[in-house]
Amino acid sequence: MIASSDNTASGPSFWVRYRLVIGLVLLVSFLHYNTAVHIHALHGIYRRLYYFPIIIAAFRGGRRAGLLSSLLVAALYIPHSLGWIGFDPAPGIEKFLEMGLYLAMGVLTGTLVDRINTSRRELAITARDLRKALDEKSRMEAELVRTARLAAVGRLSAGLAHEIRNPLASIQGSAEVLGDEFPADHPKAGLTRILLQESRRLNDVLTRFLAFARNEPGETAVFDFAAEIRAVAHLLDHRPDGPHPVIRIEAPAPVRVRGNPEQTRQILLNLGLNAVQAADTGGEVTLTVDVTDRSARCEVRDSGPGFDPDALENFGTPFYSTRPGGTGLGLATSLRLAEDMGGRLEARTGPGGRISFSLPLAPRPESEETAWLAS
Repeated sequence: MIASSDNTASGPSFWVRYRLVIGLVLLVSFLHYNTAVHIHALHGIYRRLYYFPIIIAAFRGGRRAGLLSSLLVAALYIPHSLGWIGFDPAPGIEKFLEMGLYLAMGVLTGTLVDRINTSRRELAITARDLRKALDEKSRMEAELVRTARLAAVGRLSAGLAHEIRNPLASIQGSAEVLGDEFPADHPKAGLTRILLQESRRLNDVLTRFLAFARNEPGETAVFDFAAEIRAVAHLLDHRPDGPHPVIRIEAPAPVRVRGNPEQTRQILLNLGLNAVQAADTGGEVTLTVDVTDRSARCEVRDSGPGFDPDALENFGTPFYSTRPGGTGLGLATSLRLAEDMGGRLEARTGPGGRISFSLPLAPRPESEETAWLAS
């Protein structure tokens, strides 16, 4: 905690901060008042003891506290120096010079303490800004590495997809022709079915490769984010195959955002399918919408095992997937699409899996703005 010369509501009370100062001032004054006049040495010591509470007050409250404590000491010492309460046998000039030194000590020490506290605050602000800059630097470095990796993978996948797709089409066409020549109960009919299924699966993988390799941002428009979420939830709830967890939606009001509706639905559907796979039958998937001043965020939560540290570190990395048979291209593509639309896609720790997808809010129409101002 950085010391401050100002008392704040969250800091210690006045009594807690200055009870030692007040106690020392009263103690020294009591000794002054009750010491015999002929004991010159003790009166000189008591005058010097007044410096301790003045210095302590200055350290605890800065220049203002140092000045006030020195004035308090001078006010308590004047009746004694003048003989109104007891008497200090020292020469008058010495006593008044001592009181001047009280004031000088309080102001000087408090000023130095204020400067030290100001320097501490400036250093704390500098350290905080430096930490932010270092965090931003680390984030940008990680983003550059990820972008370079995605670009390399995109170029590689696009080249491989084009090179493989043509012969794959020939293989698939040949398998269909061969399958027509064998009846369903023929031993070779099963082999041709496997050949067709695997070639179609490979074609689907190549299609995802090409979708990931394309870097063409779609046209943006203003649309209802909540409506897209409800549509995706309806699709997830009526899937013909796979696990069927309970789908819950918390998006009651229309939320106008700016982005590409098709790409938004693609992202939401990909996140929803991953959540359904993680939750499995008997689990639960929840889609929640939160609106801030500038963006709308959809959080997709599932009752699955959640993300381990390795999965969080590799979130959105192509070819990294915790699901058996997964390629990781779905999340990588969704991450790129979200960034192209000016949004964000983030994985969060917590119970179950949590991924948030945010998009910028659309500007309020002039008619709504006028009605709001009129109200």
